[in-house]
Amino acid sequence: MKVKPTPADGFALETARADDFEALHALRLRAMRESLQALGRYDERRSRERLADGFVPAHTQHIVVGGQRVGFLVLRRLSHSLRLNHFYIDPTHARQGIGSAVLRWMLAQADAAQLPVELVALKGSAANRFYLRHGFVGAGEGLWDIDYLRPPVTPALRVVRALWAATQARDWAAARALLRDDLQCTLWTSGEHYASADGYIAVQAAYPEGWSLLLKELVRLDDGRVLALARVDHPPGHFYATALCRIDDGLIAGIDEYWSTLEPPPDWRTPERFAGLSRFDPLADPRAREP
Repeated sequence: MKVKPTPADGFALETARADDFEALHALRLRAMRESLQALGRYDERRSRERLADGFVPAHTQHIVVGGQRVGFLVLRRLSHSLRLNHFYIDPTHARQGIGSAVLRWMLAQADAAQLPVELVALKGSAANRFYLRHGFVGAGEGLWDIDYLRPPVTPALRVVRALWAATQARDWAAARALLRDDLQCTLWTSGEHYASADGYIAVQAAYPEGWSLLLKELVRLDDGRVLALARVDHPPGHFYATALCRIDDGLIAGIDEYWSTLEPPPDWRTPERFAGLSRFDPLADPRAREP
């Protein structure tokens, strides 16, 4: 990438040289050792081959914080996407927000170019939750790896995300400014229809307090609408809202909402009775994040 991070991003990038290969490989081993050992796949020779395959110093960037190299990335611009071939933070600098800062910068470059970001993550690695939290979705799966894709954020996606963010912040003036005056909103599961933006905002503001929301999915559909899936936590209950939003000239003109309630499965539906069935905690979904 030709665009460089600024001091406000909290890190710098330095282009690697050919003689940096051994140090880069050692860092990769440190970052991947635990995940690879857990899968019985730790093999230094294979790791070296993986990094050496297509190694081009000009495409490899050291991640520098406070004058110290703390990781590296290999980000290639292809005709149809940005391809993140390698991205590692040294374990001694992990869990300090560096990886998230670098990834946010990369995603900003992708959005500016309106390109998706592609990558592959090792199965069982903590990297899977990391990428899911940052909006990546599974696009394929192999024996050992999972393919991920993060579509670019379009203006339509931005306006819908802004509506959810303003709602979570209880900033009703900001939320109202994102809607057409003649907004048409249908709540299908309760049989309600609102034919004005003011009425829609008034009912949101009147909802009993104590709730918070997290976005799980935000996707632009082929017909131009935006699909948003959110989880609303209002103890002791938890709810899901699926909203199909129609955008007109930068404003939300229509919303179709479908609501459901989080509840345990019935007693007869057990893993012991049905092959392949397992239970999980829906509230632990790494995709659910602040709008």
